Amino acid sequence: EFQEVLARHQVVDSDAQVLSRWLHELGDILYFRDDEELDDIVILKPQWVTRHISDVLESDQVIDGLGIFTREHMEQLWSGLPPQLQSHFLRLMERFDLSYRTLENREISLVVERLSMDPASDYQGPWEEMAAKPGCRQISIKYDLNTTLPAGIPTYFIARSHRFTTHNHWRYGGLFADGEERRHLALVQAFPHERYVQLTARGPSPQSFFTLLKDGLELTLDRFPGLNITRRIPCPGHDGEACDYEFEYEHLQRAIERDPPVIEMQCTSSFQQVSVPGLLFGLHWGTQDAVLSRLDEVLRVQGETAEVRDLKALVQREFTAQYIREQSKPESRCPNVFLILPRGSNRWSRSLLGQRKDLQLLCQAPGQWHSTGEDGRYAIDQPPEWLTTMAPYLRQLGTVLRHAAPVARAVGVPLPTLPEDLEGRLALMNQLIDRLGEVEDSREAARFEGEGDRATGAALRALRQFLEKDPSQNWGGLELVLTPEGHYLWLCQAHAAEYKV
Repeated sequence: EFQEVLARHQVVDSDAQVLSRWLHELGDILYFRDDEELDDIVILKPQWVTRHISDVLESDQVIDGLGIFTREHMEQLWSGLPPQLQSHFLRLMERFDLSYRTLENREISLVVERLSMDPASDYQGPWEEMAAKPGCRQISIKYDLNTTLPAGIPTYFIARSHRFTTHNHWRYGGLFADGEERRHLALVQAFPHERYVQLTARGPSPQSFFTLLKDGLELTLDRFPGLNITRRIPCPGHDGEACDYEFEYEHLQRAIERDPPVIEMQCTSSFQQVSVPGLLFGLHWGTQDAVLSRLDEVLRVQGETAEVRDLKALVQREFTAQYIREQSKPESRCPNVFLILPRGSNRWSRSLLGQRKDLQLLCQAPGQWHSTGEDGRYAIDQPPEWLTTMAPYLRQLGTVLRHAAPVARAVGVPLPTLPEDLEGRLALMNQLIDRLGEVEDSREAARFEGEGDRATGAALRALRQFLEKDPSQNWGGLELVLTPEGHYLWLCQAHAAEYKV
């Protein structure tokens, strides 16, 4: 019906998509055309939704139940809506981070704005136990909001991060864990009177889990334009003694991005020098070399440990996160983690340009990159200039592949059997990258010198044009998933399902 209305007003199909997005962003309609659970309904009066959701937030039963919202209660409150719309409204509440369904019972939702004001009594026990474990490390960031704490902080974040819940959460905080083993814990707390929010993670190698949650918290804060936020990183202390000094994250960021980077900054409380890469380890892509060096060291000394898996997940996720802006553009939106291999051979010939090549797409599940099999393998029939355009991006991809290599099979997830030796294929990809200088056109390279973003954009557009040779855009069965932390990931069906629980 919506399309018919547009057609009557001479709005063509291509313009209809743009117009519907604009109307949605302006708040004139609600139409989530990129959400397969919500794209079947266009709501012409958003205030109608607001009224029905307010009925839930103001329900005495939900308030007295400290946020518990059952299906029976939903059917009572929304009795005037057909069942299809009731389910749609419930999904809208989840989309707006107002509620989430529990994993144990999908008939029950938790309305986060009606959580208890007081913290759960038992969250401190496991939190302090983690700190007492040998080898426990801690990372923390503090957000000074410099204004009254907006409603929805941190409850939107609690709803967004519910897949990590330990069921210890309240209106102003929550305790999270990174899986059933609970190797790492994280605590988010908001302090309304002091006007700040703090996120802390603890465990043997907390960088990956911390960074994942930090991205989700940043996304929550972005929902409140105009906040004048000061981000601070606590000083790690000196010679075993705690320190109350806090470094401004912006100053650390500028220091690590200088050429050459500033390696140390002074703690003005103790007047001692503190390592900038140490403070930002894993929190800023400028520390990429330090993270990769640590990954190589642990892998060489201890082998494939839990810390190695954590660091691989961190590196792989941060690599894809660099291209969020490009992946949000239709002309650049395509799978962007892959191998380039010699077709029908296990080595590169002297004539690199003349040799036939294949592109093998990989699933981008962090820490579990793997092949998509024959469905995701494409013959490269592009002119030599295509490889030149791709060169800057291939070098960045090669850095990750050398250190945080994919895995052949993820534990517990049914994935395609790989007929070829993965290590050998990775070696071939790295050989290609090492030889890029042989085929690179100096004039083409000069166009993008010192302009990493332009070079990356050109490479991803060229990649998209190449992959459009598959008219069905099956792309190895990969599905584009926007994670709760705001990352675009191209995932196989098994890994995409993990975000649809």
